[in-house]
Amino acid sequence: MEWRVLIFLLGACCLPTGLARAQMLGGAGPRPDEFKLSFGLGGGYTTNPALRSDSGGSSGDSITDLRAGLMDRKSSPRTDWSARYDSFYTRYGSNNQFDTLNHALNFDGRYLVTRRTHLNLFEHFFYSRNPLQTGIAAPTDETIILTRQTKRWRSVTDAAFDTSLSRRLTLLVGATSRIERLDLSPPVDINTYSGRFGIQKQAGQQDSISSTYSYSRFDFHSEATADAEAHGMDVSWSHGPPAGAGWLLSAGVSRVTRAGESQNRLTAGATLHHPFRRFDFISGYRRSLDADAGVATVTAAQNAYAGISGTVGRSASLGLFGEYGTRDSVLETGDRLALRYTGGAIRGSIAIDPRFSISGEARRRKQMAAEGAGEDLTVDTLFLGLVFQVF
Repeated sequence: MEWRVLIFLLGACCLPTGLARAQMLGGAGPRPDEFKLSFGLGGGYTTNPALRSDSGGSSGDSITDLRAGLMDRKSSPRTDWSARYDSFYTRYGSNNQFDTLNHALNFDGRYLVTRRTHLNLFEHFFYSRNPLQTGIAAPTDETIILTRQTKRWRSVTDAAFDTSLSRRLTLLVGATSRIERLDLSPPVDINTYSGRFGIQKQAGQQDSISSTYSYSRFDFHSEATADAEAHGMDVSWSHGPPAGAGWLLSAGVSRVTRAGESQNRLTAGATLHHPFRRFDFISGYRRSLDADAGVATVTAAQNAYAGISGTVGRSASLGLFGEYGTRDSVLETGDRLALRYTGGAIRGSIAIDPRFSISGEARRRKQMAAEGAGEDLTVDTLFLGLVFQVF
């Protein structure tokens, strides 16, 4: 099952538009129930810039992790949900002032309310000093922007409701919240709330076209910075065959307003998932409004990523991915921001027996800021761990 998990992590989009999630889950069938408890021990080396202390501590250090994970999945003709909780203690070799306990929780559920109506629920939460370790295992629409934080937590919650109006028309309603805090001095709080309403029309057996209106509000909890809001319209086209390549294309426009000033911004998105016999390929691009950079400003965010994962022999799996993105301030009334990032990783795992496995990772993220908008940051990570599955 290790390779299946790796493929899922490479393909999961933790914060796409709620419409895209509903469309991609539409064809999911019942899966076998599972309950797993596992423990892990590992070590490695990281060059996280947050390791630098006031006394001039090193920007690189060895790390040791002790982990525990719990996963539960239930499926029936009316429900299909999965939940996973991971907790791990990280200890640094020389900079023990940064030792910390990290948490990550993921929930994804789909419920058949009536014969024509579905409800989708999603939750992603992490609390960590180094969110690259707990946020997500592969690049998706929920990118982790590097900052010099002490600790950081993020909660992303989404609810999507769809009901069939006729054989080819479906009503789509949803809401999303993202609550984020960086424990700086003073703390930085960024809360984003959005709602959406749309219509989806089935075009043939494998295609659908959707039109969606959305409203978003960005709250910065800062007296020096005004909150912002945005109204958006977009059109999307999805293709989801029972087998072979599936894709989603979307384009739209959002009008963002802050302190009496307004701007129109183009939005767009594209995803491609192509399963092959022994490996999966996934890629994506998204251009949207966001506020995820740890400063009080709305940004035009662009994310692009591609990844491949699959099996090697009978007991090993391998995955590779690359990512690129940018953030640019939309309205120059808050903190100015202009940055771009690149990253990549290679991961592998080998099952020694049904209960023991060895996994390894090599990862780099480089973030470059424009002059006067911040500083360049780079995180390199090498990690090797042993996992024991209790049941």
